Amino acid sequence: MANKNNQPLAIGQQVRLTELAGCEECDAIYRRVELVSGERAYCTCCGAELYRRGHSFSSLLALVITALIVFVIANSFPIVIVELQGNTSQTTLIGAAWTMFHIDRALVGVLILITTFIVPLVELLLLSYVLSCISLFKRRPKYLTPALRMLFLFRTWGMVEVFLIGVLVTLVKLVGMVTVIPGVALWAFTLLSVLLVYIASVKIKDLWDEVDRSLG
Repeated sequence: MANKNNQPLAIGQQVRLTELAGCEECDAIYRRVELVSGERAYCTCCGAELYRRGHSFSSLLALVITALIVFVIANSFPIVIVELQGNTSQTTLIGAAWTMFHIDRALVGVLILITTFIVPLVELLLLSYVLSCISLFKRRPKYLTPALRMLFLFRTWGMVEVFLIGVLVTLVKLVGMVTVIPGVALWAFTLLSVLLVYIASVKIKDLWDEVDRSLG
């Protein structure tokens, strides 16, 4: 992957605002340079990343749709099947959250629903809306600004990978007492976590840049 270092903008140099990029670390201002796919531009003053040229919207849209399919699978099948003295028990993510309400742990149930179901689903749907409008219909989404603002806010609350780690830790503790059979949803959540981490690596400001570049 090639990298480029920008030169700070000279005092008095006149350019359009759309041609400028500011460093989030040291506030230096640069004129944007054209990058090819996979390249990144770095600040020459502090070395922080300024902006990048990501992969095409079509590739990112395919990844988001894949994540949506995996999300549906992860929430439609049992996470694990537990066997104890001939008795079996299994549950889905929604079932686990619902159980928290029945044992007077409503706050925990709400947090599970928000961080592992509602937030990831909304994030994937918003990305699907933005990316499909641009890559398939070649037009600027009508609600682009609120959609990207919601994406920026919701990324703080998405915790599928934290939930997965918690499940794995619990399973390790139960192995010596009961028979634990991993369910389809457990593997789906593992794959979903990897996909969401990759999708989250695409910064919101990079999406803005790609929208401006693609639609002029």
